Amino acid sequence: MKTVLPFLTLLLLASGAEAAMVAPHRAIYDLTLLRANEGASMQDATGKLAFEIDGSTCDGFTVNFRMATKYRQDDGGISVIDTMTTTYESPGATELRHQLTESVNGTVHDSDRIKVTRATATAEGKGELRSKPGQTFVVPAGTALPMQHQLRLMTLGEKGGGRDSSIVYDGSDGDKSFRAISFVGKQRPPGSVARDDANPAALPLKGLASWPMTVSYYDLDGTSEVPEYQVSFDMYENGVATGLVLDYGDFALSGTLSDLKLLDKQSCN
Repeated sequence: MKTVLPFLTLLLLASGAEAAMVAPHRAIYDLTLLRANEGASMQDATGKLAFEIDGSTCDGFTVNFRMATKYRQDDGGISVIDTMTTTYESPGATELRHQLTESVNGTVHDSDRIKVTRATATAEGKGELRSKPGQTFVVPAGTALPMQHQLRLMTLGEKGGGRDSSIVYDGSDGDKSFRAISFVGKQRPPGSVARDDANPAALPLKGLASWPMTVSYYDLDGTSEVPEYQVSFDMYENGVATGLVLDYGDFALSGTLSDLKLLDKQSCN
């Protein structure tokens, strides 16, 4: 079962957009089952999603992420999937380092380290996976790393919103890049998201504007009109997101902000 790591890097590396708008932070979300189709064979799902972002535009950004979800199947079986990652994106988007450990019912199911390097932010990149020593893969020229992608979406929001189509690589699926089709709504003024206005955990967001965003991830071969998965959320000016919906097709999870701490900003010397 795929986790929502593209969402992770999109959401967490938002802080690269503008130093003046960055809020390094630690956020925790309560996950619940929003929808399950018959094909999902699922009765319920609950969990936690937590992440912390730190860094600066001159030193790059590091994101620590953990998502632990308990799934109860129709036959009564229970699966607990626990995913932990650390992602670093360098200044200028010329290097990405991604480390993943995923456990199922307490047993490590997947573990890998990925490194992508390229000469410039728009050049073709070379990737290496620890799980495939001696082999390399190509990240297409013009591909956006997460920080670049988020800058693009926030800029689109500042211009009034609209549609964006980008190739994105974030390390969430080995050597695979995705076509990300994004829609950014018009800016919402401070206090206009009633859900957050009534949530004590969202108090640090008081006085900030936000944009509704939806991002759908497709295979690059273009043979399917159905996205592999889709995420939507409200993105605030400081890079904090609320109202998460993680849609895997057969089922969808809802994420409610339950704790938020803004961290000290780092300044470039």
